[in-house]
Amino acid sequence: MAKIFDANLEFVREDDYVEYFLFPELIGTPSNIDDESMEDVRKQLENIKDNYMALVGNLIKERKYIWHKDEFQLLVRTCSKQELLLNDEVTKMTANAKESKMAKEQHEAVVLPPHLHGVTHYGDNIADEWFVVFLLTEVTKTFANCVARIIDADGEFLLIEAADVLPKWANPDTCDQRVYLSQGHLHLVQNSPSNTNKIMPVESAITKIRSNPTLYRVSKEIQFCIDKRLKEFESVDNLALHHQIVRLPLGVAILLKKRPSLIAAAVRAFCERDVIDMKACRSMRYFPPEQRVRTNVCFTRCLYAMIMHTDYTPDRKIGWHLNAKPNSEEYKEDLLGIKLACGFEILASQAKDVKADANSPAWKAYVKSLLSKGYFRDNIEGSAEYQCLLEQAKAYFATNQIRFRTAAVVGAEILDLLKQTGTNADELRDEENNLKLSDPDDWLNVSVEELDAMLVDRYGPKKIYKSNGDLNAEEFTKNISEFLEKQSAFEGIERDSDDVTSNDEEPKINKTEKFGAKVKKNLSMRKACRQNPLETSLPVSEQNESFSTQVRNFLEFTIPEDTWDSQSEMSDYEDEDDIEHNFSSMAGADRQIDADIKAYMDEMDKELAKTTIGQTFVTTQQKRTIKTKTSSSAADADDDDFDDIEAFEPININVNTLKSMMDSYKSQLGGAGPVTHLLNAMGAGMSAATTEEPKDLSESTV
Repeated sequence: MAKIFDANLEFVREDDYVEYFLFPELIGTPSNIDDESMEDVRKQLENIKDNYMALVGNLIKERKYIWHKDEFQLLVRTCSKQELLLNDEVTKMTANAKESKMAKEQHEAVVLPPHLHGVTHYGDNIADEWFVVFLLTEVTKTFANCVARIIDADGEFLLIEAADVLPKWANPDTCDQRVYLSQGHLHLVQNSPSNTNKIMPVESAITKIRSNPTLYRVSKEIQFCIDKRLKEFESVDNLALHHQIVRLPLGVAILLKKRPSLIAAAVRAFCERDVIDMKACRSMRYFPPEQRVRTNVCFTRCLYAMIMHTDYTPDRKIGWHLNAKPNSEEYKEDLLGIKLACGFEILASQAKDVKADANSPAWKAYVKSLLSKGYFRDNIEGSAEYQCLLEQAKAYFATNQIRFRTAAVVGAEILDLLKQTGTNADELRDEENNLKLSDPDDWLNVSVEELDAMLVDRYGPKKIYKSNGDLNAEEFTKNISEFLEKQSAFEGIERDSDDVTSNDEEPKINKTEKFGAKVKKNLSMRKACRQNPLETSLPVSEQNESFSTQVRNFLEFTIPEDTWDSQSEMSDYEDEDDIEHNFSSMAGADRQIDADIKAYMDEMDKELAKTTIGQTFVTTQQKRTIKTKTSSSAADADDDDFDDIEAFEPININVNTLKSMMDSYKSQLGGAGPVTHLLNAMGAGMSAATTEEPKDLSESTV
């Protein structure tokens, strides 16, 4: 994972982190912060940090929020030269004439103004990531002069949440360092069209947002996607908590009563245990099983699911006895208590002092890095100036070590609490008679239908018609045609060049659209081959396009408007000439018709004319014809030829295409098949039919 410049002490980051930057408006901040002005800037940032953390602390306390791994925390970043060296994130940059233009642009893009910085690892509970977004939204809403930026391992993840409604120019390359939170709203800073791929300096983006507070606000659709994820945190009642009665060793019960947030570290330690960790569980030095009490424990749903689905067989030699029936509530209380006790024991056994020990390998490596970068300014080791800088480095090192909730840090905290807290069990014994009932945990089990509904709601295809079954057949076939027009690459379907043009340009008119208003559609495959003959001598790239071309033209076949009631049979022959003329015009003068295929299609048309295959297609008046019961006699057979001409109705390509796809989907029983693959690629879907009655397959609805 790439490092974030000007951010924090170098450490190994996992992919489950979220990093945030808060840029308050400071008074009298110089452009280049030196050692003299650094203290003034630091004092301002410290005061602002206290105000921000007071607000955040109240929000967390009101919701009784339990962090899965790291808590929300802020550190002051003045971005002075000395701090950059301490931060150990960037090498010493010297601007000289030989420095390349690219290096200068990168330097300008990564250097940040003075700010407050934080990193939170959220582990398996992604809700922590969005709760951080909620906290930043509230901070920027309360403190109007604050602009915040938040990213994770995927980059600008706020835009990923609203990917379906982003503007066409927005992509990971053009949106880097352009997404900010200000006054409780999401802002997307768009650069000039000539510099869309250039990384915008953070300071420039912040200046633009402050000068135009509403200009760069995202659309309502994008903001709605973000607000939808934050809605669960608006209420003070945290619905993601699960309360459970657990039988715990006395020491664990006291710790959880004193600091409920320790439950997260204990569950993670137990679920992520290894063979070495289990050695500590065989002795139970800190939390012996002899004295146990029943108490209420608050989990997050994520933590409760983790510990419930982790198998463990207690060792009777240690003193764990499960006498209740396996499916009883008492058995669950005992087993959960044993698991939590083992988790706390593992943490206590890993406790370690994280201060800057002179013999610590991490501290030695850190000092060596500072020496190589000239942090001590050529001062002699042991001098007063050297010792002052060394103490600052120790404090900085220790602060950055304890900011992350590692097992060593939490273990040391547990041991300190055990020393400070007594082991009086009388109070806990009295509370055993007034415990709140455990919450039902049926939410752990999700049916197949519920899972499908959740997946469709979150990641499912876009609906192309209303739930009442109404669908515009012409729009459906138009969507298929537009989909086949697009070019596929390894990243998916590419946008047409028209999609990225300016809003001022007039949209290009498709050739089919030019004459589509004057003609109707026809189902002759022979006309398709005349219009788009399959050239076997084409290059491979053009042959790949030929298949989609044939399907598109099948959907776009046209015949001229006819007045069937007022014209004679001779006019029908004239219309056929017009049809031939129209198709020849569409094909273009430069296209050569394959004579062999033409002859073959002529023969096929003659054979099909003797069959009843034409009756399988839906015409405009077929529904009326099906409903009307006729009792024609044999005497009327002589007039059949003339009646066929009079009763001829043009075939509706839109309806027939949609009907064929619906029949194919029905025959697949909702499983994998050609239609489902095509619809999934289009981002569309088709629901199961609710009735077996035939529906109206008209021009406008299905």
